Amino acid sequence: MKKLVLDLDETLIYSAMEPLDDDFIKLSAAGQTFYTKLRPGAKEFLEYVKRKFDVTIWTTGHQAYLESIWAYLDMPGFTLWGRDYCKRIQNPDKDCIEPYEKPLRQIIDDLTQIVIVDNTPSIFAKYPLNGILSRTWRGEMDDTELTHLSYYLGWLEKQPSMQRDHQAWRLETLCIRSK
Repeated sequence: MKKLVLDLDETLIYSAMEPLDDDFIKLSAAGQTFYTKLRPGAKEFLEYVKRKFDVTIWTTGHQAYLESIWAYLDMPGFTLWGRDYCKRIQNPDKDCIEPYEKPLRQIIDDLTQIVIVDNTPSIFAKYPLNGILSRTWRGEMDDTELTHLSYYLGWLEKQPSMQRDHQAWRLETLCIRSK
C-alpha cells in the first residue's frame, strides 16, 4: 500500500491558546490547555485517505499534543508521529518558518511510493517531488482544500509513481474532476 504523510497544524486543524470562536474545542496535553478546530471536511477526508493509503499524521508539535487531538477525533488506523520523529534543520535560512524537516525515508525507502501534504514547503524541501503544498488554514469555514485534495490523491494513488511536480495539483484536480 502506498504511503501518505499528512501534516496536522494548519493543514487538518488549527490550534490556538485561546478560542477564536465558538467552534473551537478545549483540549489539553502535558498540562497545557489549548483550543482546536477541525478544517472543513477533515473527518471525511481522513476516512477517505485511510482506505487508499497507509497514513502517517506527522506534526512538528509534541507527541502528547498530537495524541490529545487524536483521542478527541477517535479515529483509529493512523500512525501518529510528533516532533521526536522530525529532524531539526541545521542553520536554516532566514525564510525558514519551521526549523524541522520530516525525513520520508524513516517511513519508506522507495520514495516513488510516498507523498507528503504540508502547508510549510521547507518541511519537504529535500523531497520536492514528494511534497504537495496545501493552503495554510486558520479557521475559515468556507475552505474546500481537503475536498479538492481528495480528488487529487485518489488519482495519484493509481499512478505507478507518486513522485512528480505537484505544484499545479489544484489545476490538475479541476481537469480530473471534469472528466
